[in-house]
Amino acid sequence: MIEQGFIGIDSGSTMCKAVLFQGDQVVDTLISRTGWNPRRSAKQNAERLLERNQLSRENIVFATTGYGRETIDFSDYVFTEIICHAFGGMHLVPGIQGIVDIGGQDSKVTKIVNERVADFLMNDKCAAGTGRFLSMACETLGIELERIDEFANLDDYVTINSMCAVFAESEMIGLLAAETDRSQIMAGVLQSIAQRVTQMMGRIGFGEGAPILMTGGLSRSNRLLEAIRQATGFQVITHAYAPFAGAIGACICARERMLSPR
Repeated sequence: MIEQGFIGIDSGSTMCKAVLFQGDQVVDTLISRTGWNPRRSAKQNAERLLERNQLSRENIVFATTGYGRETIDFSDYVFTEIICHAFGGMHLVPGIQGIVDIGGQDSKVTKIVNERVADFLMNDKCAAGTGRFLSMACETLGIELERIDEFANLDDYVTINSMCAVFAESEMIGLLAAETDRSQIMAGVLQSIAQRVTQMMGRIGFGEGAPILMTGGLSRSNRLLEAIRQATGFQVITHAYAPFAGAIGACICARERMLSPR
């Protein structure tokens, strides 16, 4: 018998996202910093979702994914990020041909064919093009991450030539010393991330027509989304629940596993 509901947890390197999923709907969401202990942040988020929705553990199936998924010992099911973001993305926007997920420590591009993962690429060797790179840029420029959209103008930017995050930081410091406007530097950072995503998407080989969904926390940045659209030429879109796509996908994968146990 299928349980009454699911709690999916996407334990990222920076943020821990959790959703309560019942029937075929997202009922509640929660996001917090992962901190030094992924298990603790996941447990706290799960308990808060149970408490504020007046649910007991016995009526819930827990499914986890993300950077810290293996540390969460109370989970009933554990799935990879690629699969979860794909299925979460397809649930949010049916008919997509792929996923772009820029995480804290890596960035991933996934190709979807006939509602299945056909191919993917992951950049986990270098911080450039990741959320950590953008956070570093914000720290260097003295800009709050939440304010990059109001701060950056994509029509007026300086090119960040360094593809290495360490050298890019030095380049930004040099630009600041030359009294380059910070908004121009930030716009250049967004363009740099967009170029890295473009390279990955080019290697995957997407077609025309169907949209590509951007997931993860940075999908909330309209400026970054716009930069990726301009750089790739593809219809890259987002969704209100896109930051929770991994957690939603974990719930869907757990439900499918229960319906069709192997």
